[in-house]
Amino acid sequence: MYSAQRLPDPSQPDQSAKYYHLTHDELIALLLQRERELSRRDEHVHELESYIDQLLVRIMETSPTLLQIPPGPRAPK
Repeated sequence: MYSAQRLPDPSQPDQSAKYYHLTHDELIALLLQRERELSRRDEHVHELESYIDQLLVRIMETSPTLLQIPPGPRAPK
């Protein structure tokens, strides 16, 4: 069976065009740089999630009423 290959949309710019001029070594260096950036971003997101978790726990322990939604009609959107 033949798999259907999608033809590139001529109205869309080629996303890979900005990398054509780079050598293999430059592409590898760029890839490694992006991986480091993603790793740092993931670490930062994890730190923020931990901070939010700790903050919510402290709020629940000291003032849980701050997290309660008062009963009443909802505001129109």
